[in-house]
Amino acid sequence: MKVLLVGAWEYDFYEKALYDEFLSNKVEVEKFSWGRYFSKKKGLVGFLNKLENKFLFGYKISLLNRDLVDVVTTGKHDIVFIYRGTHILPKTLIKIKEIGNCKIVAYNNDDPFSSHYRSYVWRHFVKGVSVFDHAFCYRKSNLEKFLNLGVSSVSLLLPSFIKSKNYPLESLSDNKYSCDVLFVGHYEDDGRDELIKKIIESKIKLKLYGPEWERSKYYNYFKQHLGDIYPVFDDYNLAINSAKIALVFLSKINNDTYTRRCFEIPATGTLMLSEYTEDLNSLFQKSIDADYFKSHSEALDLINFYLSNVESRETVAASGLQRVNLDEHDSSSRVKQVIIQLATVMEK
Repeated sequence: MKVLLVGAWEYDFYEKALYDEFLSNKVEVEKFSWGRYFSKKKGLVGFLNKLENKFLFGYKISLLNRDLVDVVTTGKHDIVFIYRGTHILPKTLIKIKEIGNCKIVAYNNDDPFSSHYRSYVWRHFVKGVSVFDHAFCYRKSNLEKFLNLGVSSVSLLLPSFIKSKNYPLESLSDNKYSCDVLFVGHYEDDGRDELIKKIIESKIKLKLYGPEWERSKYYNYFKQHLGDIYPVFDDYNLAINSAKIALVFLSKINNDTYTRRCFEIPATGTLMLSEYTEDLNSLFQKSIDADYFKSHSEALDLINFYLSNVESRETVAASGLQRVNLDEHDSSSRVKQVIIQLATVMEK
C-alpha cells in the first residue's frame, strides 16, 4: 500500500501524527503539504498569501492543485488521503481519478456541514465529496450526510491521544502550570468564558491557555487575573499533568459530542471534567472514569467536591487512565483501523 497524505501540515497532532503511525505500521507514505504555498511574508506577497489561504481562490490555489496532480501522475500511489481538504478543488479530484489507478480517501476533524462556518470555507470540499471513494468521519452526525452527497462508503474514526505526547509524568514538582483547574483550548461564544469567570471569582486557582480569547467580553478581566493567554504546544502534556482538574468545552461550531482532548486528558492521569454528552458518557462513565456537568452551577459543585476530596479525584483520574488505554483510544490503534479500511477500499 502506497499512500500520499495531503493536507496543510500545520499541527503535529493532525497530518504528522497520522504520517508517523503509517510509517510505524510499515505503510509506504509520502507527504504533500499545501501549507508551504502560503508562507507568512511581509508586504503585498504576505497579504495576498493570507487572502488566498482564507478565501481559497487565486494563483496559489491553482498552483498547489496543479502540483498535486503532477505528484499523483508520477507517484503511482494506491491511496490519496486528503486531510481536511479545504484547498483541493473538485476538478483536481476528478483529474486524480482519471490519471491514476488510485482511490481517494478523506478525513475531516471539523464539521463541513455546520451552519456556523462561512460559506466559502467548505465550498470546494463539499462540491468534491461525491468523488471520494471513502470518507472517514469524525462524528456520527456526518456519516449520513456524506452518503447523501454520493460518497461510496463511510466509517467513523474517533479522535485519539498520542502515546509519545500524552502520558502521566511521575514525581512532578510545582511549576508555572501548577493549578487546581486548567482549560487549554480556543474561545467560542458559547458561555465557556462565563464559567471561567465564575471559577476565578470562586478563588479557585485556574490556568487558561488557547487562541482567540481576546474575543471574549471578559478578556481584560482574564488578563488582569491570569496574565497573558496564549496557546501551549510544547508544554501541553506538562500543563495537563500539572492540573488537578482539566476542563473540556465542546465546540458548538463543529457540533462536537467529544473532542481530541477527551482522550488526551485521561491519558495523562488527570481528572477530566467535561460538558455532558451521551457519546462521552458511553466512552468514559460518569463519576467513574471522568465527570460531567450540564450547568455552570453543577460544574462549580463538582470542582469544589474534587478539590476537597483528593481520594475521589485520584480514583476517577486513575480509572480514566486505565479506560483510555484498555479501550485503545491511542493514535496507533486508530491507524490500524484506518489501514484495515484502506485495504477494503483498494479491493473495490
